[in-house]
Amino acid sequence: MSAIDRILESSSNRYWETEPAIVHTIRPKKTFPSRDITMIAQFSISRLDRFEKARAVWEGPISVVIFLATNTDIVELRKYFERPGKLALYDSVTLTIVKPNYSSGTHERYPINHLRNIGIQTSSTDYIYVIDADFVPSSQLYSFAKTTLIPLFEKSKEPVAYVVPCLAIQVDYKGQYPNTIKELQPLMKSGVAYITDPRAGHGPTFTSLFMNPPIFGNTPTYEVCYESQWEPYYIVKRDWSHPYYDERFKNQGGDKQSHALLLNALGYKFLVLRDHFMYHMDHPKLKWTGKGLDQTGQKDYTYFADYAPALEKIFGSNYRWPRGCSRPLVQSFRHDLQGIGTM
Repeated sequence: MSAIDRILESSSNRYWETEPAIVHTIRPKKTFPSRDITMIAQFSISRLDRFEKARAVWEGPISVVIFLATNTDIVELRKYFERPGKLALYDSVTLTIVKPNYSSGTHERYPINHLRNIGIQTSSTDYIYVIDADFVPSSQLYSFAKTTLIPLFEKSKEPVAYVVPCLAIQVDYKGQYPNTIKELQPLMKSGVAYITDPRAGHGPTFTSLFMNPPIFGNTPTYEVCYESQWEPYYIVKRDWSHPYYDERFKNQGGDKQSHALLLNALGYKFLVLRDHFMYHMDHPKLKWTGKGLDQTGQKDYTYFADYAPALEKIFGSNYRWPRGCSRPLVQSFRHDLQGIGTM
């Protein structure tokens, strides 16, 4: 961790707060082939402990970007890695540490998409899976993606995003977290597990379908059409027309929605995994370092006022039409058919 040592040493310098941004990338000891899937996450030091659950279940390559929101965060980061076993957690992780220029004031707006893009740039595999630190993939997702999704990607002649359904677990839940659909179903029925933002944000994923058995064969995925303001998590192939995330979005709001909208405009097909998922670990409101995600007066670029009109100029007035969907006019009927079954 010599890069951390160098940053820590420079933090005692009186120019620490005014010097330009510093980006240090520490490559892992373990290497992976390019024909693999990298899980990518970004967060501030307040999420270090929470990310350990996602780290534990993903056996493949990982790219993590840590944002030092205040000039004392590097000290806390050093303390974290000095704790027993913490350094070993990152043996196979590409770790990038980002220190902004604290004198400019721009660091108060969390550069969420800029950090995601750094994670993508520092990864070295053909396939990527961008998540947020509070989410945990089901334990068999990586194995399934490597053995099943990669061959499907290689056979596909059109751009496709494999959507990983996501849900949340109530904060007061004390039992074992689910790893299979069978384990998840009773939690969904009891309300312990639930869909966050079931209308626009994650409603278009039609999670009820992956909770029910298909009546037409046992396919590993089902197709959904893009809908406005959808913000799914997905696994994609890098050498297709996969764009970076728009870095004009700061904090939260529109950061993932804009990316899904662009993939749709580029003609991506969205296929949802039927037997694998990711879950959000609910928690009491965490305090972000610095001003964190305080959005008061910090929205200088928005989804509706800025991004959507810009895409309309490029792709035309039908930019929100589900361009990659096989049969968009009958999707609602297909949802009804595929969803027949009981939980």
